[in-house]
Amino acid sequence: LNWVLKDALGKMARMLWASQMGRRFDSDAKRWRFRASLLFAVGNFLEILTYMMPQLFLLWATLANCCKQIAMLTSSSTRTSLYNSFRDGTRENIGDITAKGEAQIAIVDLLGIASGVALSKSVVGTAVSSVVLTYLGLQAMEIFCMYHEIRSVQFRVLNFERLEQIIRNFVRAQPRPLISSSPKITNNKLNGATSGNTTAKHGTSSSSNGEESPVPTPEAISNNERIFWPPKHLSRRALAFGSLGRAKLSGQELERLLKIFENDRFLLVVGPNMKKPKLRNLFSKPSIQEYCHIVLHEDASNTDIVKSTLALTILREKLCLLKESKRPESEDSWEDIRSQHCWDILEATESECNQFFPQFLRELSSRTWSPPSRFMFGRVHKRAQWPLKTSKSSSS
Repeated sequence: LNWVLKDALGKMARMLWASQMGRRFDSDAKRWRFRASLLFAVGNFLEILTYMMPQLFLLWATLANCCKQIAMLTSSSTRTSLYNSFRDGTRENIGDITAKGEAQIAIVDLLGIASGVALSKSVVGTAVSSVVLTYLGLQAMEIFCMYHEIRSVQFRVLNFERLEQIIRNFVRAQPRPLISSSPKITNNKLNGATSGNTTAKHGTSSSSNGEESPVPTPEAISNNERIFWPPKHLSRRALAFGSLGRAKLSGQELERLLKIFENDRFLLVVGPNMKKPKLRNLFSKPSIQEYCHIVLHEDASNTDIVKSTLALTILREKLCLLKESKRPESEDSWEDIRSQHCWDILEATESECNQFFPQFLRELSSRTWSPPSRFMFGRVHKRAQWPLKTSKSSSS
């Protein structure tokens, strides 16, 4: 009965995991594949505990089976995305790649079984200490190899984390002042915040001289991707996209934003998150770059998401550099910044985004990235509806 219960509960955990997490795997396959290997390792260790504490067999066996079922589901769900990265783009040979990958898995499994039998007879034996030490050593080797295996995978399809990193490099490489064209913050509290002659301090792009593109290659992005840890704070989709009510816009603010972004299927909103204040604010003040987010129209496409991310990055850079140019005594006033305080910056951001967006798409193509229609951003639930201009062409 214990064996039946542990298997049944494991299957139930697998189904629950699939229903809650299934949509997250495609857009973040590398991170979830590595997490699956860690979870499978935990399941293996829990199985050893059943040998060490047989009186709690059902507990440890059930937990072990749940971990392994979830890990196997996650691994199989991300496998196709990983296999797709090996396509050369000229052939639809995913079936051939999958068959060869599965054959390699079978060979490795057979070698592992043979090695395990040999080790148990000649080295490990039945002593608990020997079993645990051998497990820890082999598992550490497996995790090490898996980490470097996942690290070597190069995706040409962008998710939001890769897109944000690429756009940030692109924006900072542009040879123009980031805020000199944005006149001032129109808030009495921020009367010390004028644009002056502050310019981008990140250097100019070598692409302007025809030498090198500011857009990193898939190989460069792969070498810098986080495999275990979550994305950096500003690269998280939940921070970049939000609703109209997140900053509690006034009617006048919404009307002006709709006018500024009348040719786009997105809005940029400036202001702190009034709906869900973050706990991290108790320990450290949030960056001013967190005080702006994107609101997508319900009809926004992948191309609109790319363009809105470019606009958001430009706006973040403008706000950050403008803050650095201010007097230290006005530091606290940034906590109250809203869209109505920076119309000029928003207008300049929209103008620069329209100027640089076609160039950015060309740079992406020249660096062998897939077109926006194939990007994997996952589902952005928070969208809004407003009247669009019939002559709109930003997503065409």
